[in-house]
Amino acid sequence: MKKFKRTLTLLVIILISGCRIFLGSDPDTSPQGIFDRIWTDFNETYALMDVKGIDWDDAYNTFSPQILPGMGDRQLFDVCADMLAILNDAHVSLMSPFAYSNSGGRFDTTNQDPFSLDVVKTYLIGGGTSAENGMFLYGTFLSKPKVGYIFIAGFANGFVGTAGQDWALAIDSIVESLAETDSLVLDLRGNRGGLIPNVNYIASRFASVQKDYVQVRTKNGPGRNDFSSPINNTIIPEGSKYIKPIVLLTNKQTISGGEWFTLALCSQSHVTHAGGTTNGAFSLSLARPLINGWSYTVSIQKVTDMNGTCHEGTGITPDAPHLQVNTNAEIAANKDTQLEYARDLF
Repeated sequence: MKKFKRTLTLLVIILISGCRIFLGSDPDTSPQGIFDRIWTDFNETYALMDVKGIDWDDAYNTFSPQILPGMGDRQLFDVCADMLAILNDAHVSLMSPFAYSNSGGRFDTTNQDPFSLDVVKTYLIGGGTSAENGMFLYGTFLSKPKVGYIFIAGFANGFVGTAGQDWALAIDSIVESLAETDSLVLDLRGNRGGLIPNVNYIASRFASVQKDYVQVRTKNGPGRNDFSSPINNTIIPEGSKYIKPIVLLTNKQTISGGEWFTLALCSQSHVTHAGGTTNGAFSLSLARPLINGWSYTVSIQKVTDMNGTCHEGTGITPDAPHLQVNTNAEIAANKDTQLEYARDLF
């Protein structure tokens, strides 16, 4: 019996050891362990270190000494958020039950290029028509009724999933309602992006020719140059089309899918890009959990235009003299310089 007990004890020890072999050692939940997990994952997964000229090893050397044994969760969160802030990437966020930090949000854009839809409405006949719970605003200008206007709030509405959403179908009837106009201001200011299928669906209504407009490479390994082969995204003319002269308006708050849409429309010869420079955040954002209940998002793609230029961190800038920026004083006085410039190009 004693021999059996010893054998059973040995078997239990082996099984416990085996669990560690097959499942790995217990994750390190210390402040240093959490910090290291975030740094390592971005070191292996973040696609834009080279594009943005980030020395990630230097970031570790700067912020790791700030991690102290027994430090509070809030202190740890702040150090990690400060490290991620150097990426200046609106698609990078750190989330916890008590705090949220967006890497791009550390660089406030609201006051750089202000925009107000309420001010826009004062320029439109009857204040324009809202559709699909505010996803669209459209109409014609009081001073120039033959110039149409369409505002697109974003490319996702509510829970996004992975496919297009029914609200986007409304663009066909909106385009048809403006068939008698001679030209169009297409307003993407404040557009925070969304689903690329919606980008492609809506953009196709303003395309006269089929064009590849972006190339996408996805991070597929831990090395700096570990990327998939490039995949092109294409704008294809479809549905109820508006291919008369168009001015596309953007500002610093035009982000992500709004920037993909900008590149798509800029591939068309009847479109003029005006307004302000876009935000500069193009990559797909991947969400990851941490063992302590926090989570974060990381940009895993390198997106370029068809000339090979990556606009991450810099945005897309209209050609001069089409570069126009609003001021807070103008918006407060119900004046939209960008909109007036776009309208008066026709």
